[in-house]
Amino acid sequence: MNWLINLKVSTKLIGGFLIIALITAIVGTIGIRSTGQINTMAFVMYDRDVQGLRHAADARVNLLSAERAIRNAMLAPTTEIRGQHMQAMPDFLNKTKSDLDKATSKFSTEQGKALVVEARNALLLYEAGLSKVAAVVQTEALGQTQGSVAMLSGEVRPLANAAGDLLLKLIERKQTDADTLDGQAEALYKAEFMTLLVLTIISVLSAGIIGTVITRVLTHQLGGEPRDVASIASAIASGNLITHIDMSKAAKGSIIEAINLMQVSLRKVVAAVRTGSDNIASGSSQIAIGNADLSQRTEEQAANITETAAAMEELSSTVKSNAEVAQQAAQLASSASTAAVKGGEVVNGVVTTMDEINTSSKKIVEIIDVIDGIAFQTNILALNAAVEAARAGEQGRGFAVVASEVRSLAQRSASAAKDIKDLIDDSVGKVSQGTQLVHDAGTAMSGIVTQVQHVTDLINDISAATTEQTTGLSQINEAVVQLSDVTQQNAALVEQSAAAAESLNDQARHLVDVVRVFKLDDGDFSVQSTPVLDRSHSSSQPVRQARKIAHSVKRPASGAQLPLGAAMAVAGSSAGVNDDWEEF
Repeated sequence: MNWLINLKVSTKLIGGFLIIALITAIVGTIGIRSTGQINTMAFVMYDRDVQGLRHAADARVNLLSAERAIRNAMLAPTTEIRGQHMQAMPDFLNKTKSDLDKATSKFSTEQGKALVVEARNALLLYEAGLSKVAAVVQTEALGQTQGSVAMLSGEVRPLANAAGDLLLKLIERKQTDADTLDGQAEALYKAEFMTLLVLTIISVLSAGIIGTVITRVLTHQLGGEPRDVASIASAIASGNLITHIDMSKAAKGSIIEAINLMQVSLRKVVAAVRTGSDNIASGSSQIAIGNADLSQRTEEQAANITETAAAMEELSSTVKSNAEVAQQAAQLASSASTAAVKGGEVVNGVVTTMDEINTSSKKIVEIIDVIDGIAFQTNILALNAAVEAARAGEQGRGFAVVASEVRSLAQRSASAAKDIKDLIDDSVGKVSQGTQLVHDAGTAMSGIVTQVQHVTDLINDISAATTEQTTGLSQINEAVVQLSDVTQQNAALVEQSAAAAESLNDQARHLVDVVRVFKLDDGDFSVQSTPVLDRSHSSSQPVRQARKIAHSVKRPASGAQLPLGAAMAVAGSSAGVNDDWEEF
């Protein structure tokens, strides 16, 4: 049973309804199935038995109609009437065969099919007998039908009786099948009726049992009637915490028990809140008075720090100006050093160029020597060619002229090469002197660059030191400004704290008024005495802290002079420390 109690209410309700719905679905399914079976039996009874019975009965009626037609033909007073009856006889026989053919499909058993075959054979014999009678009637005169009547009564009558009896058996067969099927349908109806009746009783009992169980479980969990639970909850919601709750019928873990525990807890909480709100109101009032005094002293301290910040700002501005001048000097020295380095680089380039020119001049001298040697050899070859031309006589005269011209050109080339060599030797000498001078200039320029770089380093050191001083003073100034801002913020916060304390006092009084809405027993509420601040004891701690701050302040050297702002800040600090903090 515990598992049912632990289920959710929604699960219980849904489960109960689902069980009832399942039983209802089973009943409905069985009813639908029974209805379908009965409908099938009714269809079979109509399509097989009723239709078969009708076709067999129609066939017997048409069979009798055919015999009646031949009798009427025998008794006809006129030839015309006889002809009409003679034409009707085959129609009735054809209808009889058609009805018998339709009835054939309605017999499904072997006995029934064999009976249909016998009936069809008997019908054929009867049809043949009637045909003979009709032929005799055609030959007889009106009113003289003794021969056809004798044939009909003697020879054809047994055939008619046999066919009629077989058709009657078919009718009885179908009637028997219909009675059997009707009995089966009635038995099925009775069985299904009893089944549905039993299931309906079971479903009604199940619904009653499930409803009763769920109701008892819910009532057990509620611990009472829902209206009682709602009434108690409404009373607690309206602030009545002394409502009597009957726990005699409430089960453990029920909602009534939980509400009772909640009421007891709320009663304790409200009593504690009421007592605490009174204490908060008294304490917040004293906090507001202390915050007002602290706000005034914080404002005075903020003014002193503001003056100190102004003095630090002036000192920082002076040092910053010196730093700017030092930076300009460092920039000029750096520019001079850069120019000197560039001049040294140019001189070094000139030295390199002069060395290259000297090397090229020496190479030109060597080339001139080669040209002079070539001219000398050309002259020797031209001389040898002239000697050979003289030996050749008249045939070598033209060659001799050419050799003479070549020798003349070789001599001129040798002369020009000598002149160029003299000029180049003179240039090489001068280039050597210029190279030496450039080397000397480069050495002097290197010394200048070294000195300029040394001066630049010194100025950079001065500038860096000044920058560090500026940075340090800026940081000090920022720290003082931040201290001033923080002090002003503290003053604002103290004012806000005072306002908050006053607001807290108002809210505490409002809380007391709100808590009075709840109704409590006299024993649940006992006023506690509000602790009063011991001013002499509470003031000793700030005084000791102020004295520690005063002793921890680093005193400047006796010969040092403080700026005006710093002196005012120290004076303000000393004054703040020596103030009468006992008033707080």
